[in-house]
Amino acid sequence: MNHHNSAYQDFKNLCYHLNAFEHLHIPSPTYQKRRAAVAAIIRCHTSSPPSIVRDQVSNLDEFFEQDWVKHGQAEILFMQRASRESDRWSGHVSFVGGKNEPGETDEDTVKREVLEEIGIDLNQGYLKVGQLDEREITSVKDNKLLMMLSPFVYLQVVPESPPFQLQTDEVAAVEWVPLSFFTSNQPYANHAITEHLTLVRVKNRFVNRCMRFLMGSVTFPAVHLPTTAVNSQTTFKLWGLTLGMTSDIIEFTQKNRLAFLKLTKSKPIYSRKDIGMLVALITQLRYFIRYGKLELYPNSTAMRYCMVINEEKVMV
Repeated sequence: MNHHNSAYQDFKNLCYHLNAFEHLHIPSPTYQKRRAAVAAIIRCHTSSPPSIVRDQVSNLDEFFEQDWVKHGQAEILFMQRASRESDRWSGHVSFVGGKNEPGETDEDTVKREVLEEIGIDLNQGYLKVGQLDEREITSVKDNKLLMMLSPFVYLQVVPESPPFQLQTDEVAAVEWVPLSFFTSNQPYANHAITEHLTLVRVKNRFVNRCMRFLMGSVTFPAVHLPTTAVNSQTTFKLWGLTLGMTSDIIEFTQKNRLAFLKLTKSKPIYSRKDIGMLVALITQLRYFIRYGKLELYPNSTAMRYCMVINEEKVMV
């Protein structure tokens, strides 16, 4: 099988396996109704406009039988959030999405957020492929449940992508990243992210330094995404929850020995081993109480049940 046929098969496997996947749904408890939803949008990019395109695509079979899809390149959309002091996800790379509004379903939320943030109407020219397991976003600072996160995956079923209309106060840039970047067998440079473990924030700098010394820090794996000329001066650093969700998506290709997946499964490194062991123990206990089993990869990126080091660092 040549490289192009292999890439097409990876794309096809991803979509069909995800479409058949029964995701984990976590209902919101009465004491915390806040939910958020994000959309990983996938398209098939072609170098030239195809001569024959189906008028309407309603399922994966109709999409993948088209010649332009067989000869195109699958790409996943990422965005970089605008830098704002009021936004806890400021400057981070993520999928498009945000928090729900009263009376919305998760799907209502993700469609509204995508339309508001990048000007894309998921009701026109897009097919919902499936959903990833939902996440409980929890602060390790005070064990507080912050929100439930529901990740969706949508497929663009038309060859021409509509122009973006970025909500500039929310979105700094967007980038299409080839699926082949994640399915490569080449090793990835780990551009790690280090965060201080701060349980309580105070204004006194001396006290903050003492707390940082006592608690130490934790280092997470991160990957620099390739960028086009438009974003050549912008660094798209993928880490945290979005790295974990991307890893979940790539696993549906059924190529489990990929270098990217190996990186995402690497455990966080704590400067203080005792703190790291304590966090791992608490995480496993909470996961076991919730789901009745232990998590195979208890790290910051691949957990369905997420604990956030600092509430300010929650990243959707």
